[in-house]
Amino acid sequence: MLALLLALLPLAVSSEECIKPQPDPTFTNAAYEGTWYEVGKIQTPGGAAFQKDCVCDALVFHSDEPVQGDGEVTYACRYKTVDGIFTNMTADLIYDGTPGNFNQKFRFPFAPLTDYNLVLLDEDAAIEYDCSPHADGTIDYCIHFISRTPSLSEDRLQALIDLALGMGLNTQDLAYKANIQDGCWRCES
Repeated sequence: MLALLLALLPLAVSSEECIKPQPDPTFTNAAYEGTWYEVGKIQTPGGAAFQKDCVCDALVFHSDEPVQGDGEVTYACRYKTVDGIFTNMTADLIYDGTPGNFNQKFRFPFAPLTDYNLVLLDEDAAIEYDCSPHADGTIDYCIHFISRTPSLSEDRLQALIDLALGMGLNTQDLAYKANIQDGCWRCES
């Protein structure tokens, strides 16, 4: 009887799958190029591994291809406070044939590929969703709400959150977490 239960145990483990959202149909690399500030996020603990204890999160996207093609994204943040230690990490974004969808590969050994999607991109804000499945049937995902400026109006931010939730991206019903941006950019005008 014990052998039968052990044999059936893998079937009882729930298997999650990454959502494969449609990227923004107007996406171009040129429109995504440059600096973005993370206003907030919804993410699993594993998806937050690099950003754990970060504030002042920002990213810079660059591609030599203005419309479609590979690119790179560099993430930067400060540890715990606006005056904390600065840290950054770069990932290659490998174009998968669909504008706005990439395979993200961080530049460290054994980094898994992550499905990286720009589900909304306009002149002042974007929603980026990335997801990684694991061999044990679990997933890690992040829904990043980013802006060309360190803040968004409450109405605009809520509209972005509602859009992401309406797309079914928050499969684990995780809470939204605002990112600290106040006091981060004192040297910028």
